[in-house]
Amino acid sequence: MFRRFQIILTLMRIICIKPPQPIALERQMNRSNIYKLPASPIYLLATFLASGWACVAEAQTAPAQTKPAQTNSRSDTLVLDPIDVTARKTREDLKNVPESITVVPQDSLKAAPFDPGAAIARNSPNVQWVSRATGSQFFSIRGVSSLGSPVNYSDGTVAFSTDGVPNSMMGASSILLDVDRVEVMRGPQGTLWGSNALGGAINVVTNQPDGTRDIHATGEIGSNGYRMGEMVLGGTIADALDGRMALRLGHQSGDVRSLYTDDLGKRNIGAFRGGLRFTGSDDTTVTLTGSYLRDEGNAPFYLLRDASHFPTSGSLTEPKSMTTQGGATLTVEHQFGAFRVTSISAYQHNELNSKSDNADRLLYDRVGFPAFSSRGHLDDKENVFSQELRLSSREGDPIRWVMGASVARSEGRRTCVSAQCAPAPYFDAITMNSDFNSTNLGLFGDMSIPVAERWEFSVGGRLSHDDIEIKRRNSQGIGDLTGSNSASQTYPTGRMALAYKWSDEVRTYVSVARGHAARVYPLFGYPVKGVVDDPYPAATGWTYEAGIKTSLFDDRLELDASAFRNTIKNGVMTYLDPARGTFGTTYQDYETTGFEFQGRALITDGLTLTGGLGYTHSKLGANGASINTVTGNGVPNAPKWTTTTGLQYDIPAGVVSLPGSLSFGVQYQFTGSRPADVDNSFDLKPYHIVDARVAWSNDASDLAIYAFGRNLLDQRAETFGSLYLGVETVAAGPGRIVGLGMTKSF
Repeated sequence: MFRRFQIILTLMRIICIKPPQPIALERQMNRSNIYKLPASPIYLLATFLASGWACVAEAQTAPAQTKPAQTNSRSDTLVLDPIDVTARKTREDLKNVPESITVVPQDSLKAAPFDPGAAIARNSPNVQWVSRATGSQFFSIRGVSSLGSPVNYSDGTVAFSTDGVPNSMMGASSILLDVDRVEVMRGPQGTLWGSNALGGAINVVTNQPDGTRDIHATGEIGSNGYRMGEMVLGGTIADALDGRMALRLGHQSGDVRSLYTDDLGKRNIGAFRGGLRFTGSDDTTVTLTGSYLRDEGNAPFYLLRDASHFPTSGSLTEPKSMTTQGGATLTVEHQFGAFRVTSISAYQHNELNSKSDNADRLLYDRVGFPAFSSRGHLDDKENVFSQELRLSSREGDPIRWVMGASVARSEGRRTCVSAQCAPAPYFDAITMNSDFNSTNLGLFGDMSIPVAERWEFSVGGRLSHDDIEIKRRNSQGIGDLTGSNSASQTYPTGRMALAYKWSDEVRTYVSVARGHAARVYPLFGYPVKGVVDDPYPAATGWTYEAGIKTSLFDDRLELDASAFRNTIKNGVMTYLDPARGTFGTTYQDYETTGFEFQGRALITDGLTLTGGLGYTHSKLGANGASINTVTGNGVPNAPKWTTTTGLQYDIPAGVVSLPGSLSFGVQYQFTGSRPADVDNSFDLKPYHIVDARVAWSNDASDLAIYAFGRNLLDQRAETFGSLYLGVETVAAGPGRIVGLGMTKSF
């Protein structure tokens, strides 16, 4: 730990105190043994941060001083609205948090109403949404992710929460309904966001029943059978009782050509979210919320990559999946004189019922196999109970702090009828049942302390304890295919950061964080002679980060930049065993380095520009399973370059002799090529996504009519890839949709 604290001080000395020339910077970095590649992107960004941006800070103002309050009203002063976040479990201005964070506003999520994971990644540099099929979807941040396919719904490296309530990976694909914003936090977040936050955390913040009158309805219709209807009702029900509810129904026809079935990729969605808030007791707020989702689809298991008229499926039978999710959360907050107490109690039920056919005629003809159906049936269910109790400082206190305890209990069950679930000679002749139960206990604390006039030191830690168990049974009571196992582990995670305030407009920081994931048992598998193998080792890692946050031109331009290095041990890896011709699972070390650059600018009244650029260099290292052929390969699903840009322009409609106002918005995303698997057998293609929206609103702003285009270039993004039977197969994202919509407020 002392060695890593020396690294922090060295980085701070380089970046904050004496901005050196590039040669001096190189010498200091070599002495610290952090990076020894002077031509690497991490070196170039560090040089840029240290020398160029520090000069900007000195040029703006020498002493740190309090800036007079400014008004965000356009009739007074044109400034960017501040962004508040709860990434550290207390409300703060984003520019004061020493972390790389992207905040995705609700308007940016509308470009993908049926695919929220893609919408989040589309607005966040160095964030990937890896989507194979329903139930096999996960996030990757800075290249830290599952190496292949997750082996169960706890095998994640990015914690996903809704209003602070942790979800499993099964809940990460939930439709984002009535959302205020999404906070994407990079780097290990286990201190405040629990287990499996090795690469980062994502928290969805929904609109709460706060008494604000909000009654509106939205309808959309578009190409490819797309239609969506949504209604929101919010306001005061009675004295001290507020309510809010939202409902969404949607349909989208399949856009994957299928030779033997109906078109694939169809979606039918029904989602609900509602809540009540009671404020009748002094300094106490009680909020009860609930949600429900039903999502039906027929996405293909995989697609032959070089098939003519791609995407085309040769599946012999139509795949079907049904996802249902429901839950309730009770939040109680009480404000004492010096601190706040928050209790969050939650229950979730998730279920995924899927039927898929691993036999694809196009693929089988390619490898010379006879065409036969190999249909499998999976039914996954889980109940998740969680409780968090925390104490925190008041907003605006000079010392920010939070401390508390949490418990999460997950009870999962898989029923499997498939050739992958049982060995020969049983294959799909029997039903295998697996029970997965886990309990996570945590004690945590985090605080930020001002030091002298310009420094701030942040430190936090968490002590976690995991108990996990597995039981495997079968429909025929075969003793050799029946067994159980269990494991437990206690481990610490933590984070330290040191920030320096050059002025009210410029801050720099360095940090080091320790991440830790939970041990996992694979979903697919069976006992051998009645023995269930031990779980895989827990993935652990260290992350080093340096960054700068600045506001220029009287708060009309905000720029953030950060450089990072991740070193991960025992990442769970799925690989192809060439000797057996089957997939296996082991664990692998890897590392990633890179940077993010984000900004937003108010160019003129009504014209706003946002954007971000991310770079990640990744490399697989040594491991303890003798799969040495992958050492030095790139990490799967980790592109080197990601870019996102958005432009929004609002003007009076009088320029075209109409009442009201006009709105023009366009968003662009680029994702570079990335390895499809740990063998780097082929790369997934880079892709460009362009979305656009043109709207007219009346003078009262209670009616909006708009036209939209999603994925205007009609690029079928390759969202997952694998070498199956020696042939390249992929999953494809949705195609172009254009349409019209209307929103009416009452």
